[in-house]
Amino acid sequence: MKPALPIAAAIDVAVVGIALGNGEAVLLLVHVVLVALGYALWLRQGRAIGFAAAMAGIFGPAALLLVGGIVARLPRATRPPLPLPDRVIRARPARKGASLAVARMLDGRILHAEPDTLHSLVTVMRHGDVADRRRALETVVRSFQPSLSPLIALALTDSDQTIRALAAAASARVVQNLSDGRTTLEEKGADGEARATLIALLADHARANLLLSDSQRAHLREDALALLDDDTSDAVRIEALWAAGDYAAIDALLAAHGTPVDGGRMAQATAWWRDNAAA
Repeated sequence: MKPALPIAAAIDVAVVGIALGNGEAVLLLVHVVLVALGYALWLRQGRAIGFAAAMAGIFGPAALLLVGGIVARLPRATRPPLPLPDRVIRARPARKGASLAVARMLDGRILHAEPDTLHSLVTVMRHGDVADRRRALETVVRSFQPSLSPLIALALTDSDQTIRALAAAASARVVQNLSDGRTTLEEKGADGEARATLIALLADHARANLLLSDSQRAHLREDALALLDDDTSDAVRIEALWAAGDYAAIDALLAAHGTPVDGGRMAQATAWWRDNAAA
């Protein structure tokens, strides 16, 4: 035990004794100060203020030491916690459908976000507890694609500082991965599959990656369009034109091809555009 509290107790006893003998009110004020000091020293030593200690402390640090020592030596009755009723233990209903898929995703058994569960991830990021929001963010990072960038952007404004830091690190990692992937594809050459993959990569990030600024996305669109030539497949060309927002060029390209053959690559690439135009 540190000597500060016993010293304060000794001084307080002396002050009270002198005050009672001489009848000086000033000494009683000193007693009040020592009572407050006794409480402060008691708490500073990491001790809890129980009912007995709180009542004894009014009479000064000496009473606080005396009663606190007695209470500490009293036997304590330990009671095991009462078991929860069965209806409380079994109150959680079984998960079904999308709820089950999200539960599996959050505990790591499913790494890739599906479109039908994306809205559930948004719900988790907005209304889940800290642990669930962190698992959802980790899932998005592991299975990242540009269309999932709004979830990372949402995590950047999270109320929890740790999640905001993780989201900032994930955002920097996404930008770095884009730069590294672009450099790798450019080193493989300007022709063939690497060129088509590079165009699709730039167009995809230009269209959906909200972690990039508007100017960065505009530059990616321009770079993707610059890589297009007469030998570029129409499916890749349409993807790049969509990313650039050049819808008139898509209509002109479809008009030049006429009605695509069912099952062909052009039909698959333009089905969504033709369906929306018909609607």
